[in-house]
Amino acid sequence: MTRLPNRVVDCILAMDCNSDDLDKQNETTEAQVDVPQDTQWIVLAFLPGRVVVKLRSVCKFWRDCIEEPSFVDCHLNNACRLYQSIACFTSLDDGLVHVYTFDPATMNFRSVELVFSNRFHMSGPCNGLVCTYDINGDAEVLNPTTRKHLRLPDSILKSRSLCSEYFVGFVHSTKEYKVVSVRHCVQFLAFEICTIGKLSWRTIRESAELLKATKAVTVNGSMYWLLLNEASSGFSREILMLNLTEETFTKIAIPDAVRKHDLELFEGEGKLLLLSNHYDTSSGSIVSDIWVVASTNQDWVHLHTVTPRMPVGMSPIFQLKTKIFFGNQNRLLCVDLQDCTVSYINMPPGETLISCGMFVESFAPAVIGLVSSTASSDGNSSGLRGPSSADPGPSFRGAGSSSKGRGKSSGFTGWSSDDLERSFKRTKRTMKMVWKISKHRAS
Repeated sequence: MTRLPNRVVDCILAMDCNSDDLDKQNETTEAQVDVPQDTQWIVLAFLPGRVVVKLRSVCKFWRDCIEEPSFVDCHLNNACRLYQSIACFTSLDDGLVHVYTFDPATMNFRSVELVFSNRFHMSGPCNGLVCTYDINGDAEVLNPTTRKHLRLPDSILKSRSLCSEYFVGFVHSTKEYKVVSVRHCVQFLAFEICTIGKLSWRTIRESAELLKATKAVTVNGSMYWLLLNEASSGFSREILMLNLTEETFTKIAIPDAVRKHDLELFEGEGKLLLLSNHYDTSSGSIVSDIWVVASTNQDWVHLHTVTPRMPVGMSPIFQLKTKIFFGNQNRLLCVDLQDCTVSYINMPPGETLISCGMFVESFAPAVIGLVSSTASSDGNSSGLRGPSSADPGPSFRGAGSSSKGRGKSSGFTGWSSDDLERSFKRTKRTMKMVWKISKHRAS
């Protein structure tokens, strides 16, 4: 690969620290760059997403790069290999959502950003995307890296349902992102699906069968839920699988050995995992076993027995190599199967964990219709404007100011300037604090 000239490298490093004078530098920098555009394209595709977001203000070519579907796909592939992190999304009382990221190898605190969304429910991340929604069923697909979101259309079933939940999945063969909604109706559950970019809902299933948990576990283009035996029983009999490519449902039998155990599904290393908990009379304690399903979705293999006893209310979220992450609203718990150590990550005071998973800084999806997460005060997404090319970075300079005066609605949906100012100050304190992760060896 052609080496970038020192002046280009210096420009990149300088812009990562300060983007105040980017507009003034644009013409000069564009004239200085004499590297072939193909090489520039490749270099940009290997940089972290937050750096590329800032670099789009350097010149028109760099700005246009991140809008190309081919660049979005290439950058995503590189980011999945080089820049994956653990993301924790937490909600604040004043209507904002924070995202904290951790290095997956060392578990060291990496960064904190603001996500501009007044939805208090969120799906797990998928290729850098999340779906946020509220109790009314209004939902939007959000990319925290680019600060772009796409308001999802209303469904006919939305008004008939008591509540709705949303989950994002990716179809590798078609490179499409699909949102699945589980709508709780009076006597049945309805499953609907919407392909991002087409903006129309399709009903794919209505059933009176009960799910143990409506939260979907997404693995390799499929979503999974545990089915209950009956309403009066907490035991599961089968797993309901939705193939996102074909948009069809099938059922998977669970292992006979765990049919009367307390079961939970989660994802690990691209595989569907099953956690079974049961009381062992010989040892007088709860035993937790992890099973993995074969690629044929027929045979199950026992992988591990989790030695430390899990606290009540901690549910499995995902597995990363030898580490299994559990969580509730206030903390994460990491169990290392190799050395039998347990680590705790406590959320900041006053914040509630609403989503967690493996995260990459991507520019997906490459579709028309994504708009800036800054919105008009009435919350109408049609009035949204794209971000200023002079300041696309995560610092959000001037976001707390408003021409309408203090205490009134600012440019962000539903938040006053005072609320935003308090949140920014709080975030600044959080960014400076030292995260202490308690760790001990299981007995």
